[in-house]
Amino acid sequence: MTEGTRYTGMSTATFFAGLLAGIGTGLLLAPQSGARTRRQLHSLAKDLQEETSHMLGDTKTSIGKVIEHGKSLAG
Repeated sequence: MTEGTRYTGMSTATFFAGLLAGIGTGLLLAPQSGARTRRQLHSLAKDLQEETSHMLGDTKTSIGKVIEHGKSLAG
C-alpha cells in the first residue's frame, strides 16, 4: 500500500466520522418528536451499514489484488 493510498483511506474515514458526528448532533438537537428522530436515526444507521458493506467489499478486492501481485512477484 502506498503512502498516498493510506492517506486517502484515512482522509475518507475521517470525513465519514465527522459527517456522522455532525448528522447525529443535528438530529439530537433538532426540534422534532422523539419518534421522528428515532426513525431518522434508524435510517441513518441502515445507510451507514450499507456504505460500510460497500467499503468492506472494496477493501477485500484491493487486498486480494495486492496478494495476487505479491504472489506474482515472489513466484
